[in-house]
Amino acid sequence: MKYKLMIAMFTLGLVDQVEDDIAAVELTKSNNTIVYQTMHVGIFPCIINEGDFFYFVYIDDVTEIRCGEPPE
Repeated sequence: MKYKLMIAMFTLGLVDQVEDDIAAVELTKSNNTIVYQTMHVGIFPCIINEGDFFYFVYIDDVTEIRCGEPPE
């Protein structure tokens, strides 16, 4: 029987501004560098507002966006 090792990595995001259907966000990578991006609000699984946190989960070859702060 084979077992797959499941490793989850997180990238933390913060919504800076929402205008029309575009969100300006800050992404903090695992090496603590900050990247500024724009993202369409339709890719979020929740309604987002300025100041909201979200994070990316990478498990195997799947990337998910989740709302809120990641679990500790």
